[in-house]
Amino acid sequence: MKKLLTISALTVACACAAVPAFAEGGYPNPVGVSFRIGEFYPSETDTQHNAGTNWFSAGFDYKLTGIKRPSFLPKGHFSISLDYTSRESYRSVPLLLNYTSGKIVYASVGAGVTFARFPQDDGNINDRIRFAYSAAIGWTFSQGEIPLFVEARYFGSEMPRVGGVAAYVGARF
Repeated sequence: MKKLLTISALTVACACAAVPAFAEGGYPNPVGVSFRIGEFYPSETDTQHNAGTNWFSAGFDYKLTGIKRPSFLPKGHFSISLDYTSRESYRSVPLLLNYTSGKIVYASVGAGVTFARFPQDDGNINDRIRFAYSAAIGWTFSQGEIPLFVEARYFGSEMPRVGGVAAYVGARF
């Protein structure tokens, strides 16, 4: 887990270093990174009772280039995303491959794994890697040099204790 968090921190640091040059016109094309921050609302009543109904949540996407989309999919792009949500002794860090379609109003679906941690009913801590998925709908409300968006995203997992809905505001670089 420490290795994953270190790699994630380095990725975010590199992307942040690229942002000022892009904002000043240093890059002819966007870098393909989106950052988002917001709140997560767990869907399971037991989790809400034990850790509260709203948690901190943040994430980023990296747009993948050079991947040809299958002809049955609408026009869009693939991305890799990493999100983080946590409160008390509950934590979820989904790492997903996503497909996003649309520009102003967009939809996205993804699948991958989540690095989840939560207390079990017997008092032990469960911290296994599990299958995860997501579905999102968003709206890009500012089309300036740095597009801004709002997004609602459902995160699911084979363990519903760490599933729920996140509401985000974010920026694309």
